[in-house]
Amino acid sequence: MVRLVRFVGLIIQAILVEFLHVFGLVAFVIAAALGFFRLPSWLVPIVGIICGVIADKYVDQSEIVGLLEKAASANERGGFLVIVYVVIVAVGYVAGAHSRRWLHLRKIAQATPAPVPTPNPAPKPQQKRNRGRSSKG
Repeated sequence: MVRLVRFVGLIIQAILVEFLHVFGLVAFVIAAALGFFRLPSWLVPIVGIICGVIADKYVDQSEIVGLLEKAASANERGGFLVIVYVVIVAVGYVAGAHSRRWLHLRKIAQATPAPVPTPNPAPKPQQKRNRGRSSKG
């Protein structure tokens, strides 16, 4: 349990480091666009792996190493960066999908006019009930 908490904390720190780089934010925006335009969700791990490999090979992380030592040393491992970018892309995809739904509901709410209250008609007279006898009798 302690290892799981440490691992989740390490991933959160690594996500913070990647967002401090512009490339983590770019991956998030790409994933949000995937979700917003309703592209298939199986693209999420593919985009995450591609972004993780690109970040491992081409993004220089030396300027932010001093901020978070453990996350920076974990980011030097390519497999860990792939996990981090899969998480970033998955959250971005869900955020894009929810933003599309929110915009759709907002558009419907603006297009539908509020119902106009109608005045109550005159009260109907009450009908007398035959309590003692049945209607078949």
